[in-house]
Amino acid sequence: MSTTVLLVTMVSVFVGFLCFGGAFASFMYKKSNKQIWTLFSIAIVLITVIPVTIAVFWATTPA
Repeated sequence: MSTTVLLVTMVSVFVGFLCFGGAFASFMYKKSNKQIWTLFSIAIVLITVIPVTIAVFWATTPA
């Protein structure tokens, strides 16, 4: 796996966890539901969709 692909995956997951934390903090501080669900949705995309897409395309690329 190339270093660039690895870094993109790691940064995506890290920012996703930050968004999860932000969504939880927003929930605890009783912020708007729109803000909570937006942060949560962004986190889901960053933690699951992007890394899985990278992994699938990396695995299917001929060496």
